[in-house]
Amino acid sequence: MLPLALVIAGAVLSLRGAWLLGLPAIGVGIFWFRGMTLRLSKLRKIPGNEYELAAARWMLGVSPEDGAEKIKERHKELVAKQESASGDEEERKRKLNEARDLLLDDLKRKKR
Repeated sequence: MLPLALVIAGAVLSLRGAWLLGLPAIGVGIFWFRGMTLRLSKLRKIPGNEYELAAARWMLGVSPEDGAEKIKERHKELVAKQESASGDEEERKRKLNEARDLLLDDLKRKKR
């Protein structure tokens, strides 16, 4: 809101003849707004992946400190608990597989 107010105030000053104050105010307001949008766009990208990892850990019941063996073990336990091959069970199995793959890929990425 403040960058927008600064741009508007700069435009008003420029139109009233004080362009030496107005034009720099417009420039500062534009750069300020652009910097805010860049920072916000970076913040939105980072938690998305963290959210997916947290959801996958919750689904499998593992912690961030657990290794690949624990993840694979928990995955096998949860898949073995399924009794029938109904549509809901197949969907759950697919989600468990995605969670396992996501966490294992994250572990591989961290080892590099």
